[in-house]
Amino acid sequence: MLFEDDIEDDYDFSSSVEDEIEILDEAYRNAFAVATGKMTVAELLSKSPDMIFLPFDPSDPSTFKLVVDDMIKYFEENEEYEKCAKLIGIKGLNE
Repeated sequence: MLFEDDIEDDYDFSSSVEDEIEILDEAYRNAFAVATGKMTVAELLSKSPDMIFLPFDPSDPSTFKLVVDDMIKYFEENEEYEKCAKLIGIKGLNE
């Protein structure tokens, strides 16, 4: 039988908030590169063969619509307005 204490002993809590923010940043930047045609998923994988982070399912491009508004907000908060403008244009094409 599995007890809560066993789960805590086996779970790695070392992932910090900074790590999660870094992963989210990488995921949004990868998604931006794919959405704007600067890189393909295959190119991202060749650049980092172990793992890449994307906030959507590249095998189902319709899932990009689910995160594009979050990406726009993220880049706006980071004052990367050129990226916001490009994403808004891409979003308009997909609606």
